[in-house]
Amino acid sequence: MKNKPVKVSLIGKGDDNVYKIKFPNLRIPVNVNEELYNKMLHSPQYEFINQKMEDGVNNYA
Repeated sequence: MKNKPVKVSLIGKGDDNVYKIKFPNLRIPVNVNEELYNKMLHSPQYEFINQKMEDGVNNYA
């Protein structure tokens, strides 16, 4: 049985090529480096979806 890809959202890019990725069921984003981000982009295990930020404000602690 095949697993469905995990739907994640790119929240933004921080300093030093750190990418903030929002995973389902997590309240705060996960920071990943550029190499891991590129691997995730090309992996069938992850599906990147667009997430609109309201008024440019992130809702995480």
